[in-house]
Amino acid sequence: MVKLIVHIGNGKTGSSSIQKTLLKAHARLAAQNVTYLGIMLEHARNVVRPAWQLVSGSKRFFHETPSETAIAQLTDLLDQELQKLASEGVTKAIWSNEWILTRPQAILPCLQELQRRGVPVEIQCYVRRHDKWAQSAYAQWGLKDKQYPGPIRDFASWSAIFGDRDFRFAPSLEVWEGTFGADLRVFNFDRAGDVVQHFLAANGVMDIPTINDNISPDPVVTAAQAVFNSRARAAVLPAAFDRLRALAEKSDENAVYLPMLDQLAPSAATLGDIVRDRSEDIARIDALLQRSGEPVLSFDPAPQPLGHPSSWDMDQLILKFIFGLSEEVAQLRKQVADLQSKVAADPPKSGQ
Repeated sequence: MVKLIVHIGNGKTGSSSIQKTLLKAHARLAAQNVTYLGIMLEHARNVVRPAWQLVSGSKRFFHETPSETAIAQLTDLLDQELQKLASEGVTKAIWSNEWILTRPQAILPCLQELQRRGVPVEIQCYVRRHDKWAQSAYAQWGLKDKQYPGPIRDFASWSAIFGDRDFRFAPSLEVWEGTFGADLRVFNFDRAGDVVQHFLAANGVMDIPTINDNISPDPVVTAAQAVFNSRARAAVLPAAFDRLRALAEKSDENAVYLPMLDQLAPSAATLGDIVRDRSEDIARIDALLQRSGEPVLSFDPAPQPLGHPSSWDMDQLILKFIFGLSEEVAQLRKQVADLQSKVAADPPKSGQ
């Protein structure tokens, strides 16, 4: 009998990395008699496939399919697939979808029916400390994936429109516990370390490397994306900014951020050390200078350390670049318009 492991999230606890790792490890999983069914069971091999049975089908299943239809389709699909897997020697099948935790209506009846038919079912979920979860959720859905109209909101005003996802997880988990009891396993994300390896070990899977996905970007990229998204009145998907980010990354061969110039350059203390360390060399140079009738080297006053330009100075330079590029774009547009006018006035003849 195949054991069905249902990983129900929670969101912002490494679910994407778990899913990507499982997806890329099909052969290694198979060698251990384990299979990954996907996010919406897209890897099941049923011939007649419901409209929601694709990797992006969560919204279609949970919000657009009538509950009775969803339950019937899901139960039949899983029952047939698990029987097929059992005949092939598979011992564990993993379904991972972080939408499931807070949307049990069409899932619980199906899993209960499978249990009644003798299928061992285990529910697994990761929980995270609420403050860090809120911080990560805001970066994801408040800044990166702007799912609301208007400019970017601060955390307080964004929280007010975040719906029922109000950083409380116990009510949803208690629904699952009320149905599955000890067959619900809740893991502490903050103590798990590498959450992918923790998940694999919890399910007896070995020798599969972690593939990280949806890693939090650095603050510079987050800030740029927030400004980009704030320009639009409508919601903005992350892919819109990703195209611009790809252009920047393409020309950035080293992919590093420099410290400020005053941190790159030698400090006053370092310069003083250089003078003291070279005292013998300075004395010999002074002797040569005196023999030539020249004043000796003077190290007073000490050189001023190289300073970092002010934000206003940098803003002016950036504005000059922007103005120059804008003028070039305007000239190119005029040239294109002139060419279009010429083509319209004298279109090429057939065959030219």
